[in-house]
Amino acid sequence: MVSEEDKKRAKFWLEYSQQLSGAIRYAEALAAVERALALDEASKEAWYARGTYLGMLGRYTEALAAFDRTLELDEQYTPAWDGKAWVLGILGRKEEALAAVHRALELEPGYFDAMKRKKRLEAL
Repeated sequence: MVSEEDKKRAKFWLEYSQQLSGAIRYAEALAAVERALALDEASKEAWYARGTYLGMLGRYTEALAAFDRTLELDEQYTPAWDGKAWVLGILGRKEEALAAVHRALELEPGYFDAMKRKKRLEAL
Protein backbone atom coordinates (compact mmCIF):
# COMPACT_ATOMS: atom_id res chain seq x y z
CA MET A 1 0.00 0.00 0.00
CA VAL A 2 1.31 3.42 -0.98
CA SER A 3 1.30 5.97 1.81
CA GLU A 4 -0.27 9.37 1.33
CA GLU A 5 3.17 10.95 1.74
CA ASP A 6 4.58 8.78 -1.07
CA LYS A 7 1.61 9.69 -3.27
CA LYS A 8 2.31 13.38 -2.67
CA ARG A 9 5.99 12.93 -3.52
CA ALA A 10 5.07 10.93 -6.61
CA LYS A 11 2.73 13.71 -7.72
CA PHE A 12 5.54 16.23 -7.26
CA TRP A 13 7.87 14.18 -9.49
CA LEU A 14 5.15 13.68 -12.09
CA GLU A 15 4.43 17.40 -12.24
CA TYR A 16 8.16 18.14 -12.43
CA SER A 17 8.49 15.65 -15.29
CA GLN A 18 5.71 17.47 -17.14
CA GLN A 19 7.53 20.78 -16.73
CA LEU A 20 10.73 19.22 -18.10
CA SER A 21 8.79 17.75 -21.01
CA GLY A 22 7.33 21.17 -21.76
CA ALA A 23 10.90 22.45 -21.99
CA ILE A 24 11.70 19.60 -24.45
CA ARG A 25 13.98 17.92 -21.91
CA TYR A 26 12.62 14.41 -22.43
CA ALA A 27 15.52 12.42 -20.95
CA GLU A 28 15.27 14.43 -17.73
CA ALA A 29 11.47 14.17 -17.79
CA LEU A 30 11.80 10.39 -18.07
CA ALA A 31 14.17 10.30 -15.09
CA ALA A 32 11.70 12.37 -13.04
CA VAL A 33 8.72 10.19 -13.94
CA GLU A 34 10.76 7.10 -13.02
CA ARG A 35 11.11 8.63 -9.55
CA ALA A 36 7.34 9.12 -9.43
CA LEU A 37 6.77 5.49 -10.39
CA ALA A 38 9.25 4.29 -7.76
CA LEU A 39 7.00 5.94 -5.18
CA ASP A 40 3.63 5.01 -6.71
CA GLU A 41 3.81 2.29 -9.33
CA ALA A 42 0.02 2.28 -9.72
CA SER A 43 -0.18 5.83 -11.11
CA LYS A 44 -1.79 5.65 -14.53
CA GLU A 45 -0.81 9.26 -15.16
CA ALA A 46 2.86 8.50 -14.50
CA TRP A 47 2.81 5.40 -16.73
CA TYR A 48 1.18 7.45 -19.48
CA ALA A 49 3.81 10.18 -19.09
CA ARG A 50 6.53 7.53 -19.20
CA GLY A 51 5.14 6.23 -22.48
CA THR A 52 5.03 9.73 -23.92
CA TYR A 53 8.62 10.56 -22.96
CA LEU A 54 9.91 7.22 -24.24
CA GLY A 55 8.11 7.85 -27.51
CA MET A 56 9.63 11.31 -27.80
CA LEU A 57 13.05 9.71 -27.26
CA GLY A 58 12.40 7.21 -30.06
CA ARG A 59 12.16 4.24 -27.71
CA TYR A 60 8.91 3.02 -29.23
CA THR A 61 8.78 -0.57 -27.97
CA GLU A 62 9.27 0.63 -24.40
CA ALA A 63 6.71 3.40 -24.96
CA LEU A 64 4.17 0.86 -26.17
CA ALA A 65 4.76 -1.25 -23.06
CA ALA A 66 4.22 1.82 -20.86
CA PHE A 67 0.94 2.65 -22.61
CA ASP A 68 -0.14 -0.98 -22.23
CA ARG A 69 0.67 -0.81 -18.50
CA THR A 70 -1.42 2.36 -18.25
CA LEU A 71 -4.33 0.52 -19.84
CA GLU A 72 -3.90 -2.42 -17.45
CA LEU A 73 -4.41 0.08 -14.64
CA ASP A 74 -7.36 1.81 -16.34
CA GLU A 75 -8.63 0.45 -19.64
CA GLN A 76 -10.82 3.54 -20.08
CA TYR A 77 -7.96 6.07 -19.93
CA THR A 78 -8.42 7.77 -23.31
CA PRO A 79 -4.98 9.44 -23.54
CA ALA A 80 -3.30 6.04 -23.24
CA TRP A 81 -5.33 4.64 -26.14
CA ASP A 82 -4.32 7.65 -28.22
CA GLY A 83 -0.69 7.29 -27.14
CA LYS A 84 -0.77 3.62 -28.08
CA ALA A 85 -2.19 4.55 -31.49
CA TRP A 86 0.59 7.13 -31.93
CA VAL A 87 3.38 4.60 -31.25
CA LEU A 88 1.76 1.80 -33.25
CA GLY A 89 1.46 4.19 -36.20
CA ILE A 90 5.15 5.05 -35.96
CA LEU A 91 5.97 1.34 -35.86
CA GLY A 92 3.98 0.83 -39.08
CA ARG A 93 1.26 -1.23 -37.40
CA LYS A 94 -1.59 0.68 -39.04
CA GLU A 95 -4.48 -1.69 -38.31
CA GLU A 96 -3.59 -1.95 -34.61
CA ALA A 97 -3.11 1.83 -34.48
CA LEU A 98 -6.54 2.38 -36.02
CA ALA A 99 -8.11 -0.03 -33.53
CA ALA A 100 -6.50 1.87 -30.64
CA VAL A 101 -7.56 5.28 -31.94
CA HIS A 102 -11.10 4.00 -32.52
CA ARG A 103 -11.17 2.83 -28.89
CA ALA A 104 -10.04 6.30 -27.76
CA LEU A 105 -12.85 7.86 -29.77
CA GLU A 106 -15.41 5.39 -28.42
CA LEU A 107 -14.47 6.52 -24.92
CA GLU A 108 -14.32 10.23 -25.78
CA PRO A 109 -15.81 11.06 -29.20
CA GLY A 110 -14.53 14.64 -29.09
CA TYR A 111 -10.92 13.78 -28.13
CA PHE A 112 -9.13 16.17 -30.47
CA ASP A 113 -5.72 14.43 -30.66
CA ALA A 114 -7.37 11.10 -31.47
CA MET A 115 -9.53 12.70 -34.18
CA LYS A 116 -6.40 14.16 -35.82
CA ARG A 117 -4.50 10.88 -35.44
CA LYS A 118 -7.37 8.91 -37.02
CA LYS A 119 -7.30 11.15 -40.12
CA ARG A 120 -3.53 10.79 -40.45
CA LEU A 121 -3.68 7.01 -40.04
CA GLU A 122 -6.49 6.65 -42.58
CA ALA A 123 -4.43 8.68 -45.07
CA LEU A 124 -1.54 6.18 -44.89
